[in-house]
Amino acid sequence: MDSDFTLFHKNIPVLRFRLNGSDFPEIIDFLNKEHCPVGVFRDFQKGVSKSEQFRNWWKGRSIPSSRQGLREALESLGNLTTEDLIAKAYGLSLSDTYWAKPENTDIRWEEINFFENPFSEDVGKALFGTLDLQSIGDISFVSPDNTSDGWLQKKWIIDNGSRVLLKGGSGTEQQEPFNEVLASELCKRLEIPHVEYAIVEQNHRYYSACRNFTDSNSELVSALYVYNSFPVSNNESAYQHLLNCCEKLGMNKKNIEESICQMIIVDSLILNTDRHFNNFGFLRNPETLEWKGLAPIYDSGTSMLHNISVPVLKLNADYEIQNLKSKPFYKSFAEQLKKLPCRDYFCKLNFDKLKGIEDFFGNILSKNINISHERSDILCGILNEQIRIVGNILKFNTVPHGLLSNSK
Repeated sequence: MDSDFTLFHKNIPVLRFRLNGSDFPEIIDFLNKEHCPVGVFRDFQKGVSKSEQFRNWWKGRSIPSSRQGLREALESLGNLTTEDLIAKAYGLSLSDTYWAKPENTDIRWEEINFFENPFSEDVGKALFGTLDLQSIGDISFVSPDNTSDGWLQKKWIIDNGSRVLLKGGSGTEQQEPFNEVLASELCKRLEIPHVEYAIVEQNHRYYSACRNFTDSNSELVSALYVYNSFPVSNNESAYQHLLNCCEKLGMNKKNIEESICQMIIVDSLILNTDRHFNNFGFLRNPETLEWKGLAPIYDSGTSMLHNISVPVLKLNADYEIQNLKSKPFYKSFAEQLKKLPCRDYFCKLNFDKLKGIEDFFGNILSKNINISHERSDILCGILNEQIRIVGNILKFNTVPHGLLSNSK
């Protein structure tokens, strides 16, 4: 059955659309183009209708099909689809302030947004495999978990009034949450804006926990949508195009450049292989549309060789690291450090404060019963070597023989 909705940006009506069932939104008309989601409606994208562009954005708000335990979770929720879940929670998120109001209803943003109102943990429990309700009729689907991204298990909870995201790890070691804590400690020592992470253990599994860094007056816009806001010019690198898009949207280009270089330096230190364009973003005020700059560094768990076994690391760690692929601008960590103006901002970072951080990492890894002393020692040695090598690249613009020697 078709249902009509109005997409709102907090209290600002943006456009009207119709859901055919739950899967295929069709735009009826635009109400405020200035407040449309950034980078979604691109006139330069030939052969793609506005409805199709909106459909891709709407679907992108759903839980990805790659999420761990998703199939079992959807079965426990009554065999729903991920698109069903979006509609049941009005498209609300804890990342931005867009939402879909069904026609002929009187609900208001102030009454339903997740930043200021309670929400159900039923969907989150289903995603974690801990849902225990008597019947499907007992389940509440009003949850920010309906619009969470990423492939690792995650759920939102409310802890003493704060919105907190719990995110799990993968494989036997479940190392990713511990990498998040390392990244936040590293950023803290270098005085780089970041999201603070801690370790939580539940049912013999480890999760990273962080407070939400957005609120009703500060929303996250993915770098992917900023990048897609304007057509790429001839001979324009991905890095230069992103900076140009930021400037055209009204951001301070120099400030963004510094923040991106800081992020690339951190990723090189911890060998983060997953800093794609949907894994960092920009903050703006949803009412004034004023840009605040790059979001604090977050989501750094896919790092520190988390999926490489101890026997392989013992055999040839250098080889494994040399074959890692970096993101988002170049495929080598050293290449990103050298081709981006990271050296210009390195002087502001006090690498001396990183002294002993390998001991900090070893201490937090010791709290994970799945990680052996041998693995911990290897990883701490690699971290210490990365600090040396990255520092040399940024000081002298040369790559010493070692873990980043695959650069161009």
